[in-house]
Amino acid sequence: MTIKRCLQMHGRDSVATVMIDIKEGGTVNIFSDENISLGEVTALDDIPFGNKIALVDIQKGDKVIKYGSEIGEATQNIHKGELVHVHNVKSLVVDIPPSFKSEIMRQMNITRRNE
Repeated sequence: MTIKRCLQMHGRDSVATVMIDIKEGGTVNIFSDENISLGEVTALDDIPFGNKIALVDIQKGDKVIKYGSEIGEATQNIHKGELVHVHNVKSLVVDIPPSFKSEIMRQMNITRRNE
């Protein structure tokens, strides 16, 4: 049986990177950067390999933390277990044009949730 893992790179992180495709409803094991088991989270969305899963509830306007640093700002409430991507986070580094966001969402089959 394959262990479904995600990696939290810093103790402050509100997200982790999934290391295998995760289907909605699947359980993923959270590991630290030192390979210490930190618990589990249930995916509320399909989350492709290499993408971020929320480890905690993140409120609209909150900063999203990865590698111990602020990488973006939540544009809507994000629930623990949801995919964290361009549809619910505004980058603090790159201003992604709306048409690019729409194309990324289309290619990843991401739909917006109604809050």
